Amino acid sequence: MPYFDNEGVKIYYEIEGTGPDLLMIHGFAANIEMNWKISNWIKTLKDENRLILMDCRGHGKSDKPTDPAQYGLKMGEDVIKLMDHLSIQKANLFGYSMGSRITLNLLIREPNRINCAILGGFVIPPSNKHTTVRYKSVIDALKAESLDQVKDLIGREFRKFAESTGANLNALAAVMGSYVHQPEDMFTTSGRIKKILRKISIPLLTVVGSEDFLPGDKALIAKLVPGACHFQIQGRDHLTVVPDPRFHMVVKAFLNFVNHS
Repeated sequence: MPYFDNEGVKIYYEIEGTGPDLLMIHGFAANIEMNWKISNWIKTLKDENRLILMDCRGHGKSDKPTDPAQYGLKMGEDVIKLMDHLSIQKANLFGYSMGSRITLNLLIREPNRINCAILGGFVIPPSNKHTTVRYKSVIDALKAESLDQVKDLIGREFRKFAESTGANLNALAAVMGSYVHQPEDMFTTSGRIKKILRKISIPLLTVVGSEDFLPGDKALIAKLVPGACHFQIQGRDHLTVVPDPRFHMVVKAFLNFVNHS
């Protein structure tokens, strides 16, 4: 099985299809299988793109450190290291949820390595206070002895999903902890990120389900990034939007446009 090493952390990846390189970065508590295979994304995109799929650190077949310092910006570094490992100078990026967070970080920190980006299931939170409270509730839920002890509604949903995927709960708590404890991660400052978004010049697509639980303006990123496109998939939430054929159609059309421009 193909792995690469980033400072002692082994990251698992797979390659499917032919065409322009598309790095696909899954969501929190998911993995290649859950996010991209079961939902038919590979089938949708592999005929016209070379898909490079990775299990993010803390997930799937990759190593699972339990120290929050091993996550945060290091998750974006893994993407760049994988590109270097495969001798890829520039690629298209497609992230979902946590993967969108990683992708957006790279759009800002490594713009010269990215041709275009797709952000699925991601919304900038309305306030720093709200964000921190939400992260801590999820951490508490993941660290609880059992689901029965979790009373917070969002925390319960995260815990239930993590258990359904067979994820390592301690590693996931560390991932979420990195969002709280690493202030250099720009998403702790909503005002700052809004200013930065206006400077992005890379083609960008954002897609979210109309019933997604994420708080905030679902179209905000696309409103701030010049020339960006935004779609809401009606009647779908954070999980049910992933396999929706309308989501697949929009992404495929966007990539075809970018790849042939």
